[in-house]
Amino acid sequence: MTRAVLIGTVAGGLAIAGLLHLVEERGYDRGVREATANAEAQQQSTERAYADQRAQAAKEHLQAYQQQVARTTAAEEDLAAANKRIEALNEQISNRIPQVTTVYLPAPEAEPVAIPHCVFTRGWLRDYNAALGATASLPATGASPSNPAAQAAPEPAPGADAELLESGVTPADILAHARDYGAWAQSNLRQLNGLLDLYGEPDGN
Repeated sequence: MTRAVLIGTVAGGLAIAGLLHLVEERGYDRGVREATANAEAQQQSTERAYADQRAQAAKEHLQAYQQQVARTTAAEEDLAAANKRIEALNEQISNRIPQVTTVYLPAPEAEPVAIPHCVFTRGWLRDYNAALGATASLPATGASPSNPAAQAAPEPAPGADAELLESGVTPADILAHARDYGAWAQSNLRQLNGLLDLYGEPDGN
């Protein structure tokens, strides 16, 4: 092989090698670009999916909040209406207390006469309050305007002579107490029922 042929062969080989390298380099660059484009497209798709999920979650939270506000408003309106009914009943009872605790009919055709004096001992009053669990937060028996001092004396101990003394409580006082205590109990019950309607029954655990 002559020198010229050898040089030509080497030059041709180098040219082919360079061409192959160029092809490989361009293929690599194209692969990188395609991979990058695919990755960017996947990232954008993922970001759109997350954005859609966040938007849906925000929409659901807003709907749940609006529903809760509506339930709360309805519960407040129901409670206010119930309290008005209780107040109206209490006013009716208050107006009737003097009539039903001062006179009575001995017989259907008889004339009204004064109700005989009714004695409630201090021991009776003590046990009446104890049976109701009466505390400072509850209406005090005998604390009506007709007898504001009925609770002034300390409660007598069981078995003491003082428990047989007259308490000064009248039938009107007892009825007034029942009126106030009933209103307190009904209001608490309606508030409890309203809370259960809003937040559900306890699971008992």
